[in-house]
Amino acid sequence: MATPVSINHIVIMVQENHTTDNYFRSMAAYGADVATDWPISPNPPAHDQPHDRHAYYRWLTGRSTGAHVQFDTATVLPFYAWLAATGSFLENHCAGFGTNSTPNHLLLVGGQSPTLRNPPRTQPEPVWDMPSLPGHADDHGVSWRAYTGRSRYPVSFYAQLRGSPQIVRSAQFDADATNDQLPALSMIWHDSPYDEHPPADVTIGQDAIWQAVDAVARAGLWDSTVFMLTWDDWGGYDDHVDTPNVEHTPDGVQLAYGPRVPLLVFGGRVRAGIDHRWCSHVSIPKTALQLLGLPPLGVPRLDDDPGLADLVDLTSGDTVSPLPPAYGSTITQPPAPDPTPAPTPPPPPPVDQSQPVGPVVLRDGSTLPPPDDVPITATSGRR
Repeated sequence: MATPVSINHIVIMVQENHTTDNYFRSMAAYGADVATDWPISPNPPAHDQPHDRHAYYRWLTGRSTGAHVQFDTATVLPFYAWLAATGSFLENHCAGFGTNSTPNHLLLVGGQSPTLRNPPRTQPEPVWDMPSLPGHADDHGVSWRAYTGRSRYPVSFYAQLRGSPQIVRSAQFDADATNDQLPALSMIWHDSPYDEHPPADVTIGQDAIWQAVDAVARAGLWDSTVFMLTWDDWGGYDDHVDTPNVEHTPDGVQLAYGPRVPLLVFGGRVRAGIDHRWCSHVSIPKTALQLLGLPPLGVPRLDDDPGLADLVDLTSGDTVSPLPPAYGSTITQPPAPDPTPAPTPPPPPPVDQSQPVGPVVLRDGSTLPPPDDVPITATSGRR
């Protein structure tokens, strides 16, 4: 009789500002739908690209291609290339909203955002009493910790989480894993240059992720841990796949999905392969709810998402994914199929027509108006 396998740790890792085409040309050899013939980006990249809501609209309507370059994955990001080839590579994962950082970080934490921009640094930091994945875990007796940079971004935007002793510096994650102090839910953000935000050397950020994964593996937790590694937004980099218009702002401009950004799901019990479904940043906290056995959060966009828990094999038996290379070791990439599989076209949109973005739900059941603080005046055309 099969003995159920438990997942004891969920680790959500959020890096910055790259699209799927920009980062993972290496996956073309395994049949992924990624570009392969764009100019190679220098590392570190020369500068940060415009990537706010207005820049997204110019890209969406073909007025800009964004930065039409990609990294040599196997050379500058070999650990990421290995994770993508041995874990689950979600080739049609998307930024939750077509805009820049803060709204997408908030979608990863709690499935909604009251803003479509980064709050101005010259004003006091906003605080909203919204539901969040860490707060929901705490409410139900599930241990959690947010490992962040100096500013505690982005969890400091949440009234329930602000000032919590469970918000610690990102460097503590490795020690917690080593010392058997890893909580059931971990969410990790880094300061620059470890977050890969241009113009940082992207290998520095990859190495920070590699060390964290290695700490979990060395602690004997590989089989009981599911990692979800993603990038917050497109960063102004081009991507060749048009994403479905499932949600729009009052000006009629597509909000969701945003451009494709990488999502790697991996761990000892994660099935390897290229996954073709459409998903977005809200799929990540929904999957955490599923694997942690938590009830709905109370945010419709998140609760209604199907999640990705089916990527995890909870049946008994041997580990389904190999242990990762030890930090600093020479990485040998898995052999690619011969002949190279043809890419799978993107599936049909998950909805028949786009819906207006809804109000923001607060913890007391009241609501804020839908986010509409970056209106677009021209609404014609699409790339």
